[in-house]
Amino acid sequence: MSVVLIAVVALFFAAMGVYGLLRPSQLADTVGLLADRADAHAEVRAVYGGFGLAVAAVLGLAAADIGDLRFGVCVAVAAALGGMAFGRIWSSFTGRASAFYPVWFYFVVEVTLATLLGVAVLLD
Repeated sequence: MSVVLIAVVALFFAAMGVYGLLRPSQLADTVGLLADRADAHAEVRAVYGGFGLAVAAVLGLAAADIGDLRFGVCVAVAAALGGMAFGRIWSSFTGRASAFYPVWFYFVVEVTLATLLGVAVLLD
């Protein structure tokens, strides 16, 4: 069961990574950013594309439990997702972000994915 939970999170990151690499302007637009120059495309491709694919890859290693990495990878990715969710909460106090999409939608996604990884660790 833990492998399935880790795979779900990995698929999310893989999809985000591919989308970030192939459609940087559209991905940026979903969160209200303007990526209309080559430098902006490179940033979106790096942060959403390359990072997403790298996280998906290490989660794949964790799912396969190669080199006994599962616990560390799951904790690290869950912590990163938790940090992202915290940043959204912080923003709600400092910037008055109130729209459900994208702010709270991705908050729910991040908390859910972090929880899935936490459950995966507990199941092992």
